[in-house]
Amino acid sequence: MIQSLKILHIEDVKSDAELVERTLRRSDIAFENLVVDTKEEYTKALHEFNPDVILSDHSLPSFNSLDALQILKRTGRNIPFILITATMSEEFAVNVMKEGASDYVLKDRLQRLPSAVINAVRKYQLDNERQVYLDKIFASEELFTKAELLAEFGTWRLDLVTNITNWSAGTYKLLGYKQGEVEPSFENFLKNVHPDDVIEVERNFKNAFNSFQPAKGECRIINKDGSVRYLYTQFEFELNEKGEPEHIIGFNQDVTRSELAKIVIQKNIEELKAASDRQTGILNAMPPNVVLLNEAGKIVAVNEPWRKFTIANNLDVPGHGIDFNYLAIFEKATRVDASAIKKIEKGIREVITGARNEFSTEYSYGSDNKVVWFQLVVAPLKDKAQKGAVVLHIDITDRKISELERDRMTADLVQHNTDLEKFAYIISHNLRAPVANIIGASSILNNMEVSSGEKEKLNRGINTSILRLDEIINDLNQILQIKGRINEIEEIVYFSELVEHIKISIRNLIDKDNVEIKYDFSEVNDFFALKPYLYSIFFNLISNSIKYRRQKVHSVIEIRSRLLKNKIELTFADNGMGIDLKKNGDQIFGLYKRFHSNIEGKGMGLFMVKTQVETLGGKISVKSEENKGTEFKLEFKI
Repeated sequence: MIQSLKILHIEDVKSDAELVERTLRRSDIAFENLVVDTKEEYTKALHEFNPDVILSDHSLPSFNSLDALQILKRTGRNIPFILITATMSEEFAVNVMKEGASDYVLKDRLQRLPSAVINAVRKYQLDNERQVYLDKIFASEELFTKAELLAEFGTWRLDLVTNITNWSAGTYKLLGYKQGEVEPSFENFLKNVHPDDVIEVERNFKNAFNSFQPAKGECRIINKDGSVRYLYTQFEFELNEKGEPEHIIGFNQDVTRSELAKIVIQKNIEELKAASDRQTGILNAMPPNVVLLNEAGKIVAVNEPWRKFTIANNLDVPGHGIDFNYLAIFEKATRVDASAIKKIEKGIREVITGARNEFSTEYSYGSDNKVVWFQLVVAPLKDKAQKGAVVLHIDITDRKISELERDRMTADLVQHNTDLEKFAYIISHNLRAPVANIIGASSILNNMEVSSGEKEKLNRGINTSILRLDEIINDLNQILQIKGRINEIEEIVYFSELVEHIKISIRNLIDKDNVEIKYDFSEVNDFFALKPYLYSIFFNLISNSIKYRRQKVHSVIEIRSRLLKNKIELTFADNGMGIDLKKNGDQIFGLYKRFHSNIEGKGMGLFMVKTQVETLGGKISVKSEENKGTEFKLEFKI
C-alpha cells in the first residue's frame, strides 16, 4: 500500500505544473508537491525535500531531463524518475530509459500519469526490498563462508541439467586451492582423492546416483602441498515436481583431527590390551589364586585359578567377583573360621592403607567333605594408575597335611613312648613280685633244710607266683596282639548289630541283674573299621556298666551315636556306681587300675578299651560322679 508521496516536479511553465497537479489530485493519490525550475533548486530539494518520485519536463532554460538524471545518479539514491514532455521521438525515449528514467508520459496524455507514478513507485519499492534482502543474503553468505573456513567444512552443488558444479570457499580450502583456482567438478575432486580411496568414492557416488538416495562416506585427500587429510562427505538429491533429480547438494568436512585422534586412541587401546593380555598371561601362569584390589578393596582383576576356584566351590559371586568388594565377599565365607576372617580383613586393610608392608597367614577352608589349606599373602600394589593390593591364595594342603601327619606321628610317638614307659613300669613292677617270690622260695629250698610242711608251703607259694606270672604274660600277650592286628582288613561295622550280638552273649547277666540296654543309632549306624576291635570296645564298656552297677537300683545303659563334622561320636552312659575322678581321673585308663576293691576284676578292661580306640585313630574321654553314673565318649574321624 502506497502512503502519501513526496513528488518533486521539475517544470518552468506554471500552467503545465498546475495541470499535472490537478491530474494527480483527481486520481486520489495523496501527495505533497514541490515544483522547481532551476538546477540549484533541484539539487537542494533532492537533499532537503527527500522526494519519493521525480517528475521532469525535458527542456528547461538552465538544464534538461538528462542533466537531472545525472545529478540524481551522483547522489547514489534510487528514486523513480518520470519524464513528462510534449513530444518525444522513439529513439530519444530509448536513450532516456537507458540513462535511468523509470517511464515517460506525453503532456497530451496525462491521464496515464497517475498509473505511471504508482507503478514506478511500487517497482522501486520492490527493488529496494530486494536489495535489502540481497544485502542480508550477501552478509549471511559472508558469515557462512567464515563459518566454513573456521569449522573446516565446505559445500558444493551440481546442476544435473546444465552439468555446472559450484564449490563454496570452504570446499576450495579443503582441497588446498584458492577460490577459483581450478574449475569445480567431480573429476577435479577425484584428482585430490587418495589413490587407495578413489574406487570406493566412485562406487559410492554411482550407487547413490542410481537410486537417488542420500549417501555419505569418508576418504582421504591429498592437497596441493602433498599433505593428507581425512574428509567426511555427504550429499543428497533435489527433485523437481516430476520426481526427477535436478541438483545434487553436498557437504564436506575435514575430520583429520578426529581421525588422527581415533588412530592414537586405537593405538593406545591396542597397547593397553597388549599390556592387559601380558598381565593376564602372567596372572594365569601363576598357580596361586590371585586377586588384584583397588584402594577401596574392590576386585579389579583375577586370574584363571581364582575363576576355577569360585566355580568349584560354588561361590555365588557374579563375574568371579570383579567390581565387588573383596572384604565383603570374604565376610560371607561360611567355611572359614570367623577369627581367621577377622585377622585376614585386618591384614588386608593395613596393607592397602600402608600401615604394613605385607601380610601373610594360613587358614583352612572346608570344601566337598575335605579341608583345604591356603597360605594368604598380601602385598601392596602401587603404580601410576592405581593403588591397592595383590592377594595370593597359595594351596598348601599337601604341605599342611604332611605337617599335620608329622605332628600326629610325633604326638603318637610321644604318647606311645609314654605308654610304653608306663607299661614297662607296670609290667616290671607286677613281674618283680612273683619272680622275687619264686627266687626266694627256691633259694630256701636249695640252701636250707626245711621240714616237709614248710617245703609244701614254699612249693604252694612258688606255684601261686608261677600262676600269677603266667597271668601277667597272658595279659601282655593280649595287649601286644591288639597292637599287632592293626593291619587286618577293615569292613563296615553296624553298631546296632554289635549291641544285639553282645546282648545275646551276656543274656544271663542281663536277665539276672535286670539290666536295660537302650541304644539310638539313628544319626549314624555304621563305621568302616576293624570289627573285632569295635566289638571288644562295646563289650568291655557294656560289661563294665553291668559289673559296676548300683545294687537295688534299676540299671540302665544308654548308647547313642552322633554324626558331627568329619567325625562320629559314640556315648556310653550308665547310672552305676561311678568313679571319683578328682581322686582317680589320671589313672582311670591305667593298666591294672581298679577303683572298687569289693568287686572282682584285674583292671585290664578300660586299658584295653583306650588302647583299641587309639589304635583305630580315635580318642576316648570320661565323665563320672560317684553313685550317679559314668559316661564314656568316643570320637572317630571319618
